[in-house]
Formats: sequence, structure tokens, C-alpha cells
Amino acid sequence: MIAPALVTTVLLLAGPAPGARLSEASADELETAVAGVAALPDLPGRLVAASEKLLGVPYQFDPLGEGPGAPPDEDPRLRFDLMDCQTFVETVLALALSKHASQVQGVLDDVRYEGSPAYAHRNHFFEAQWVPANARKGYVKDATAAIGGKDAVAHVKAVTRAQWSKRIFAEKIALPDERIPVGRFPLSYVPLRKVLAHARAIPSGTLFAVVRADRPRAPTMVTHLGLVVQKPEGTFMRHAGLDQYRSVVDEPMEHFVERNLTYKKWRVLGLWFLQVTEPAGSASVSEAKPN
Repeated sequence: MIAPALVTTVLLLAGPAPGARLSEASADELETAVAGVAALPDLPGRLVAASEKLLGVPYQFDPLGEGPGAPPDEDPRLRFDLMDCQTFVETVLALALSKHASQVQGVLDDVRYEGSPAYAHRNHFFEAQWVPANARKGYVKDATAAIGGKDAVAHVKAVTRAQWSKRIFAEKIALPDERIPVGRFPLSYVPLRKVLAHARAIPSGTLFAVVRADRPRAPTMVTHLGLVVQKPEGTFMRHAGLDQYRSVVDEPMEHFVERNLTYKKWRVLGLWFLQVTEPAGSASVSEAKPN
């Protein structure tokens, strides 16, 4: 087992957190940063480069909203100074899939919403809303079977209206009837104890999602997201971590897996892997200036 002190040492080897620089960037500096990422020849490389610029950004749950004057969540629609696991992934996709800074907001909105940027249209639930919407739009596709082979497990998360009304998770998320995540939603995962056997087969820039045991009264099984990054010294999980870190970090996969094996109250089943793809006609995503 890797000691926490060693993990801290590994994280510090990267030097000063580049996220702090991006959060304080002027409009010209942000344009330079986005253009520099866009100039890289392949999408995995752009995802790694974009996510590296957010290392060290402090963790805050639900830091993005629909902007001032758009209740119930008036947090900014775009920011680089605070991240949680989902907004980190969404922001990385927006940075990596934009050619200019003026496109980042539009791509981010397209990933986060099914329709206009309104709370009711937000993709709140990963397997029920986020993945179906973004697979259909061409942003992601399931890579679990390709990575895990015969170890990959297929599952269907079922949510009924009765379960939704008695939910014990996400109780504060109020949605109109047409946006309630009722139905049967497929997902897949590599069991946690088998993940390390496939570590080096996971391409850099692959998204991972932590899949928990299926609870009937919980409308989701996914509780955490991030990206896999391959380095000469090993495989790392780049994520906005709350436990131990409270910031965007690179955590060695071995430590990440061992840490998740210790969670007993809501057991972790495994990791769902998704390949990020570039939508056809993605340049047509409307440009929008940050608020």
C-alpha cells in the first residue's frame, strides 16, 4: 500500500499548481492557453494538457450554476478557480474541444445541458442524463469492454417514480416531471480489484467514473469522476478530490484503488471508462463569452 505521505510527495513533484495561473489569467492569456491546447495534434494529448492547467485548483462542491439572476443556482456558468469532480471533467472537455477562448462557454454548456443552460435542463445524473446526452452528441463513448475485456461487467440502473419520490440521495434536486431520471439506464464497470491488471491499457485522457453498489433509493450509482493520465512512472488518476486532497490532483492509481476499497458504507463496485470523442461539426457549437 502506498502511504499518504508518499502520495503527497508524488503530487508535489509537478511543481507549482498551474491551475492558479489559469484562474488568474487575463483574456489574452486565456486565449493563448486555449490556442496552445488546440494546437496539439490529438485529442488525448489535448485532454491531458487542458487538465494539467487545472492541477491545484481548490475543491468546492457544485461551483457552477446558471449565473446571476438564474435561480436556484446562481453560481457562475464558467470559472477556473474552484472545481468539483464533475465540473472539472466538464471544464477539461470544454478547454480541449475549443479552438478559441470564446468557444469554451458554448462547449461547456453543450456538455452540461440538454437544451438551454437552465437548472432543469442540466445533466445532473451521470448514467441517466450525462452519458446518454453526451454519447448522442458525440462527446463520449463507452470504453469499458475495450479496456477490461472479459473482466468488464454490464449493469442496468433502474429508477422508478416511487424510488425517486423516496430518494435518499440528491434530495434537494427538484426537477419537472419530464426531467426526472425515471427508466432503465445501462452502465458498465471493471471490478475494483481487477482494475490494476488493466492499468497500462487505459489510454491517457480516458474518463473514469466510480460506480457504487446499486441502492434502490439512490437515483445514481456514480459518485466520482476524473481522467486517467499515463506517465513514465505509472498510471495516475487526475481528479478533483475531496478526501485527503481538497483540490485537483494526480493520484497514483494503486493508491486510488486501495483507498476506494476501504469504503464500506456505500461499497465501490468498480470503474466505468469512457473515451472522449470529438463531435462531428463541433466547430458549429455557438461561441459565448464567459460571464
